[in-house]
Amino acid sequence: MSGLLERAASAFGPPAVAVDPPRMAPRALVLGRPDDAVPVAAALAGGLREQHRAAGALLAVWPAPAPPRAALGTPAASRLASRLQARGLEAVARGRLAWLALAADELALAARAVAAVDVPAVIAVTGPRTTATDDLLADQDLIVLVFPADAEPGLEPLALAGLERCTAPVLVHRPLDTPGARPAAMAGWGRLRVEVPGR
Repeated sequence: MSGLLERAASAFGPPAVAVDPPRMAPRALVLGRPDDAVPVAAALAGGLREQHRAAGALLAVWPAPAPPRAALGTPAASRLASRLQARGLEAVARGRLAWLALAADELALAARAVAAVDVPAVIAVTGPRTTATDDLLADQDLIVLVFPADAEPGLEPLALAGLERCTAPVLVHRPLDTPGARPAAMAGWGRLRVEVPGR
């Protein structure tokens, strides 16, 4: 009888081998003034989308004074926005991005939106840092601080010192100033690649 059981078991092939789950799509958080940080975040989302060969990417902006208007978007961005809308998140398609504008009391929806997608996602935090915004830092693969070149001299080191416990790389980036870069980013067509030291 034992031989019969062994033959029956062998018909189902060798035992399954545990494999590591695929790595999640990259997550990034951008901090800065609205006029500077949002275009950089949009372009970064586009760059991560291209780098990881994803069909689309998510950009969540907090706090946003008003929801962005829908614009010409790719089919993939439209599907992504529709998927978020089905979860009660008012995203719109813009270029290659699903763009989600969050009101001042909706910060918690940023993590919910990111968890709902399997594409690169960037959160732009343009309001004051709080415990709630800092809670988002632990889930990121990259953190970008956007500082204009004419920022007060002591401000950049002070901001960096406040992020010294982050496990993700922290980079400083200047606002987009190449001709056409800002409008392209705000339309969802921008692409920004950043160099991460040691990678």
